[in-house]
Amino acid sequence: MSERPLQTYKNVMEEFVEEEIKYQIAVDKNLAKKASYLNLVEVATFALNRLPCYYASSVEGIERQRRRIKEKRDLKQKISFVVTQAFAAVERDPLRRSTPIIEEREDLLQEAKEIISRLDAQSCRQELSWIISFIETFLINLKNQALSQQEIIKFYYLLYYYWQEGEEQKKGQ
Repeated sequence: MSERPLQTYKNVMEEFVEEEIKYQIAVDKNLAKKASYLNLVEVATFALNRLPCYYASSVEGIERQRRRIKEKRDLKQKISFVVTQAFAAVERDPLRRSTPIIEEREDLLQEAKEIISRLDAQSCRQELSWIISFIETFLINLKNQALSQQEIIKFYYLLYYYWQEGEEQKKGQ
């Protein structure tokens, strides 16, 4: 039985805010200099919290929402104004402590664990279990910004080794 792809939704306003941020940085030399030390995610978040949401759950819906936003002249002006405010607000306190939100992908870890449980070969199962355990720890440390250079190098070589092994298997087939 094949599984359905996961459907998602999108706030189309995010595209317009991102475009406006890029535009303001491109046309303002002072802002371009400051942008290197400003957290642009915080700028976007500030702006999005002051603008209406335009969600869509289909490709056609995204296009409809884009048209709606473009047709509202006052909304385009508001986006520009709010992004300007956002730069000023984030610039006022650039050293404010904030811990970024890292997207968690527990669904991928769960899927990997389910695949391992279906494997027949015990040695394969143990090896894959070790790999998943290592990657799980690596992702947690990445999320908590607690990675040593040794762990990063170890992860690189682990991926490189399995990539090379996979390439060799493809050539042998």
